[in-house]
Amino acid sequence: MLILVGGLGLFINVTFAKKIKEVERIIQEFPDKLFSILIHPVFIIILSIGFLGLIFLIIFRCKSHRDYKKWELEEKERIKKLPKKIINELNSEEIAKEDNVEEEDSFESEPIGTYRRSVNIRVNSDKRYFHKKNISGDEVKYLLDEGYQIKKYKNLLNGKMETFLLQPRHNESYTHLFLTHNISEFLEKDGIEMELFVTKKPDIVFEIRGKRFAIEIETGSIFSKISRMKEKLEVLKNYDKWFFVVTDRNKVKKYNKYGDAVDKRYVKSRLDKLIKIAKKVQK
Repeated sequence: MLILVGGLGLFINVTFAKKIKEVERIIQEFPDKLFSILIHPVFIIILSIGFLGLIFLIIFRCKSHRDYKKWELEEKERIKKLPKKIINELNSEEIAKEDNVEEEDSFESEPIGTYRRSVNIRVNSDKRYFHKKNISGDEVKYLLDEGYQIKKYKNLLNGKMETFLLQPRHNESYTHLFLTHNISEFLEKDGIEMELFVTKKPDIVFEIRGKRFAIEIETGSIFSKISRMKEKLEVLKNYDKWFFVVTDRNKVKKYNKYGDAVDKRYVKSRLDKLIKIAKKVQK
């Protein structure tokens, strides 16, 4: 019996000794292999990109949240300054809205204590340009979630600093987007119909007294490639009158070498002249 047990033990030792040694070797080599992976350039690059992406996401979310909170506080302060009569009317409208929602949803069974508020989003996020004062708080939050940013500019329509929600295209600045739409609004309020383009055509095109006008909003980036300026001038030759609106006042003289250019600070006076011409035609 002892011989049998001894033989069995010897067999097990011989059979598994090699595998046990292999496992021990793998365990001993694991820290070195793990360390080599951690210091590998590819792993470090991937980890760095992921870390930077996370930081940018956190910064973007924090900025959007901060902008919304700032707007919320401004809105509360604005409402506080309103006459009591208007505040009461606003409160009455909110109560009426809530009552309507309860009536419409009365057939649905919901848990006790559940509160539902109607959210009516009437903005098109593809527009890229909104006066913040003209949209609701829910719409502001919706646009911020869609990637819009809150920016302040001097409104040509009233000469006052106002807050806007803007979302430029990938190759467009916030100032270029604002001026294009704000100039268009300024002229349209006096009956001048606009056409806006994002192609190689001018930014704003319109017609007065049978003559075709064009406005090109310029930030100065075009001078990085002069061939682009030559192409733009060839297009502008197709219009009876045109001028540059330059966002950087230090570059106005540079643009004047190529054509009529006006500093964005003085663009309103130029537009007023166009409106006078249009009104003469209407008379």
